[in-house]
Amino acid sequence: MKLNFWMPVLILMGAFCSVAAMANPEAWVKAADKIRNPAESFEMKIRVQSDDSDSVFQVFLKGQDKTLIVAKEPARDRGRNMLMLDRDFHAYVPNLKRAMKLSLSQKLQGQVANGDISRTRWAGDYEPKLEKETPDERQLILKGIKPNLTYAWVRLWLAKKDSRPLRAEFLGLNGKTVLKKAFFEDYKTLAGALRPATLKISDTAGATSYVRIETMTVKDLSDSFFTVRNMETLK
Repeated sequence: MKLNFWMPVLILMGAFCSVAAMANPEAWVKAADKIRNPAESFEMKIRVQSDDSDSVFQVFLKGQDKTLIVAKEPARDRGRNMLMLDRDFHAYVPNLKRAMKLSLSQKLQGQVANGDISRTRWAGDYEPKLEKETPDERQLILKGIKPNLTYAWVRLWLAKKDSRPLRAEFLGLNGKTVLKKAFFEDYKTLAGALRPATLKISDTAGATSYVRIETMTVKDLSDSFFTVRNMETLK
């Protein structure tokens, strides 16, 4: 009798534990990062387009804390390279022949911030929580857990079947004010897997910029590649 009495309770507890085990925002965010980033280190050619400008950059990334950005087009911007080490972001100004320290949240071009192309991972930088879900999507809220991130809060929508990034809202320090909206579009095969080739970013006034990945290649990069000296000399 005792076993029969407790059996429904044990079944319900087992079902609850199974659901809880499946609800893993950290795993979903890591899966989303894996879709956007093919390996520990890689190289991209990206084009940043806004209403009044069109620029091309060669971007080298390693891990979550090393990025070297080489300006390729237009010709007048050659030498204006950028380096991210952890959350310290440096830009080299050829006319001044010295590097300046900038923030990840500072505008690069149009609605695109420095961190939109240099710090591309969410796992480890944010604490994710599930807000809502539909049969097709999960809505997460990501709270920044490190200082000097590009955005303090991110609301992120992922496809339920594979954690594919769909869209995002970049929020202010209060976690409520929407600063920009982003859309992950134009999925195509890059570095051996389907990835979003276009990031569309719009501000609250409706102005829109695009970050387009033209090529992406897995590449073994040493830590010594990511130096101020390299930033100052690569063209």
